[in-house]
Amino acid sequence: MVYLIRYLVLFLLPLSIMSQELDRVAVIVNDGVVLESDILQRMSEFKKNATLNGDRIPSDEELRETIVDDLIIAEIQLQIADKVGIKISDEELNVTVKRLAQQNNLNIEEFIKVVEDRGDSYSDLREEIRKNLKINRVQQGRIQNKISISREELDNFLNTEEAQNQLGPELKVRQILIRTSSEKNSDDVYEEVLNGLAEGKNIDNYITEFSEGAGDLGWRKLPGFPDLFTDTLKEMKIGELAMPIRSGAGDHILYLEDKRGNTVTFEKQWDVRHILLIPNRIRPDEASEELITELRKRILDGESFDELASIYSDDPGSKQEGGNLGWAGEGVYDPEFERQMMKSDLNVITEPFLSQFGWHILEVLGTRVEDKTNERVEDRAFSYLFNRKFDEELESDLQELKAEAFIEIK
Repeated sequence: MVYLIRYLVLFLLPLSIMSQELDRVAVIVNDGVVLESDILQRMSEFKKNATLNGDRIPSDEELRETIVDDLIIAEIQLQIADKVGIKISDEELNVTVKRLAQQNNLNIEEFIKVVEDRGDSYSDLREEIRKNLKINRVQQGRIQNKISISREELDNFLNTEEAQNQLGPELKVRQILIRTSSEKNSDDVYEEVLNGLAEGKNIDNYITEFSEGAGDLGWRKLPGFPDLFTDTLKEMKIGELAMPIRSGAGDHILYLEDKRGNTVTFEKQWDVRHILLIPNRIRPDEASEELITELRKRILDGESFDELASIYSDDPGSKQEGGNLGWAGEGVYDPEFERQMMKSDLNVITEPFLSQFGWHILEVLGTRVEDKTNERVEDRAFSYLFNRKFDEELESDLQELKAEAFIEIK
């Protein structure tokens, strides 16, 4: 979030210790204090990092005011963390430090060496990170449940040019334009092209043969296309042909050739059916294995998988569907079930196998690669809205905490 203490930079924080003569109480915050050495240290760190990054350095008075405010708010949150018993284990701290090192393309040994070569204390850096993890935990606990995002709100955001430019993929679109004055019938052209593509023919051939205008619309984000096209394009999948769209120039038959961008995601999926036998006291493990083996043999001998699943399967969610689980990608099923599914050939009944749920046989009915880009865009849009609301709520909450605290600047 924006406020995990604004003075903490993601790479390395110099943590030099100020001389004892400067170590006086600068601010009293409830039962805690902010030391003068803390303020001067943070001012020094800010100037050093601003110089390295080429950022503007404010006046000492302005900088001190900002840093004192940050340290006061940090102290209040650390007091809350201690009051509610928030602890950061060494294991969690180690994971965070390791991730911080990886973000800077370093292993942990290299990270420690860089810290120490700069004349900084690695142990002090660890404690600074521990404090920030505590603060983050406090913020999550106080703010997270205050935020809600409705489906309407998400849809409205997804329809904005901001969301489409920031999160949406680039689309490579081809078209066949049948002009208004043309003797060609766009519906007939559409049917011919649709049938040809289904037979594996190339769109280029049809553009050359039929199009009476530019056949390649190039790579563009959705807002870069005419408004007339956007509703159709955002629902299309790669390789799809859209029905003719009429404009003043004529009828446009759009073809989505490709997508690219960070949110473009494809998922392999399997269509699977199975029979599950869960061992119990009446039918223990060995008897369940014998029965599932017998059921497999009966299916291979010609009996209906659907009927046997509806009679024998212990999976209440699929038995009434003839054991059919429908389409799903990786990470949905039990690991052993998924392993058997992924290695199985189409329309082959697997040998009986044991998962954490019981004994199975399964059959893969089909596979496909599904375009999940729209779902990924929605996830990113939800995160964007959540983070924006979180920052707004957090800023308000921090100001309330500060207003309620006893603060005395010495």
